[in-house]
Amino acid sequence: MTSPSILPDDPSLCIPPMESDDENELNSQTAHNRAMVEYSARCGCFHCGGIFAGNEVAQWLQEDDGEDTALCPYCGVDAVIVGNEQYPVCMMVLSKLYMHWFGKEYRQRLEAATDMPTCGSHGDYLRKGLPSLTNHDRKITVVGEIELFPLSVYDRAEELCNESHPPRPVEYDDVDVYMGGVVTVHAGFDEHGYYYCDFITGSGVKLPYDAWNDVQQDLVLNLSRQYGDALRGIITDSLMHHMRLFIDVDVAE
Repeated sequence: MTSPSILPDDPSLCIPPMESDDENELNSQTAHNRAMVEYSARCGCFHCGGIFAGNEVAQWLQEDDGEDTALCPYCGVDAVIVGNEQYPVCMMVLSKLYMHWFGKEYRQRLEAATDMPTCGSHGDYLRKGLPSLTNHDRKITVVGEIELFPLSVYDRAEELCNESHPPRPVEYDDVDVYMGGVVTVHAGFDEHGYYYCDFITGSGVKLPYDAWNDVQQDLVLNLSRQYGDALRGIITDSLMHHMRLFIDVDVAE
């Protein structure tokens, strides 16, 4: 089996929120689907994220109680759909279905991930097919796990406590949010004695997060002192809550 080319959706593509009934209806397309798939111009597999024409399916699971079931030409799994008017075959739909129907495998992939492409938001995470693009090839030594605290909460603290100024609704700007990729982690005290914890991307952008609490801040501080510029981090969930801290194996040795 070969790996599919994961191509991101056009940013202008929008699909409605997917409810359980929608997930079940799309999943029902994966069985006894030869007539549906064979001549379809666009099919997708929500196991591997492959998108292909129906005539590319070469293997069919012979069913005793109905027509044959398509097996993905890339991964061989019976997770092939043709979509519908509301939910066409696209990376966003395939990503959502993968995270739902293959949730255990998805979580295992995240736990083992050593790298993943960058993206700007949860929606961008789905559009780019990142659930299928976690990388596990880099040899690392995990030295810690932390939860992330968004610094935007600090900016709104005074506003939230001031009754004369009702708080603004929380807004998320895709341009200002970042996940994925490997970041360099630095922690210490500045010239005024204030603690800082910086997560710096490969392009030099400082991520707007801090470690969640004092215990985790101390962990990052101690690891930063121990490993210096070798300390790395990777955000490992689509909601930007969790970061794995690691060093490359050659540094550990």
